[in-house]
Amino acid sequence: MTPSPLALMRPFRSFPVSALARRFAVLALAALALALVAAGCAHMPRMLGGSGNVEMRLDGEQQHEARVPAGSLLALDMRDPGLSGYVFAGTSFDPVLLRLDGIEPFEDGRRVRYTFTALAEGECDVVIKIRKPEPNLRPDIFKQVKVTVTK
Repeated sequence: MTPSPLALMRPFRSFPVSALARRFAVLALAALALALVAAGCAHMPRMLGGSGNVEMRLDGEQQHEARVPAGSLLALDMRDPGLSGYVFAGTSFDPVLLRLDGIEPFEDGRRVRYTFTALAEGECDVVIKIRKPEPNLRPDIFKQVKVTVTK
């Protein structure tokens, strides 16, 4: 015969728990909840107080996806291809959905940040191309981000 779950819990109920231990447990849970709320604010919807801006670090993979609310900023950070002997060879995107606000080097020139503003709802690809700085070489896709602009 299998014992009931309550019968299995009986030995654990016999441990005395002091009031101090209970207070500590409550304070620890409250601190954990506060830390989780603070960490979640960066991902909170704008109507609940979040910024809506999206920052992506495009390391490793060539293809990425992003969801950004209309009116918010989209920042795409990536390694500078010049470190490997390449140069940027153009960027394509839908200008009805996104506006390119700037291309800036940072981290002492080791990284580059593309900043866009999301203008209208829809979906498009941001394609960033590179090439070797030699004549007659065809550009290659360096990074491709499928962007969905939401309300």
